[in-house]
Amino acid sequence: MSLVLPVFLVLRLAGAVDWSWWWVLSPLWISALAFLLAGALAATAFTLVRWAVRAWVWLHFRRSLLPELSLADPAMWDRIEAERPVAREPEGAEPGS
Repeated sequence: MSLVLPVFLVLRLAGAVDWSWWWVLSPLWISALAFLLAGALAATAFTLVRWAVRAWVWLHFRRSLLPELSLADPAMWDRIEAERPVAREPEGAEPGS
């Protein structure tokens, strides 16, 4: 940009080219758009990596707390249901209401 923009300006002001000022100043706005696009891509990549690391850390932390807990195991679900306290109905209430 630092070499092309002065050349475009000199050519336009000298009358050597009859380009629109948008094209004469294009090195400015094209580089600004490229900078914004690169920043957006870097922010997106950073966010995705941060989410992946957080998920990985959470899974390893949870496994370190309860290594025997595997909720995909049907026997574990049966054990959880067996340990759940049974809800009692209030006294004086009719059963099933």
